[in-house]
Amino acid sequence: MGKLCFIVLFVSLPSTCVNLIEAGLPFNKRDQQDVSITNVGQMGKMTSCTTGLSLIESARAYTGYGCYCGLGGAGNPLDATDDCCYFHDKCYDQSPCSYRQTYTIRYQMTTSSCGSDDATVTCKTASDYPGYDGDEKECALTICNCDKDLAYCLAEARSTYNEAYRNWSNSEC
Repeated sequence: MGKLCFIVLFVSLPSTCVNLIEAGLPFNKRDQQDVSITNVGQMGKMTSCTTGLSLIESARAYTGYGCYCGLGGAGNPLDATDDCCYFHDKCYDQSPCSYRQTYTIRYQMTTSSCGSDDATVTCKTASDYPGYDGDEKECALTICNCDKDLAYCLAEARSTYNEAYRNWSNSEC
């Protein structure tokens, strides 16, 4: 599941759209408010913050990396970076969200000191989602934390990143 997020990042989300709309609106109000229904840009922003890569560089580096970064996932992770994506997929799988919510729920987060060793990503608390019901709040918080964990993991694994695993064929997994 988590691989889909990296693919969509390249195709549909210019970085300027990421922060235009406040999260916290109920699903039935989002179309009326012209709210983007994807959290992929938020995940990209987190990853860019912790790794120091631009959104484009991040997407190029991680989409199709190894057996788990990008669309699909099979076999054994190839290295620490691929492990990050594997655990991200598992985090999404274990979330309380419906399949649709996993990829569409918007969450609120902040970033600071991006591109440095002190980069920080913080997921907002349940009280920051007044327009979400209880299940939506739990889903948003869970997905935010899954994405945050991925961003920190990719930053930690950056020194072992292997160019040979970019655009890896899933048939080799």
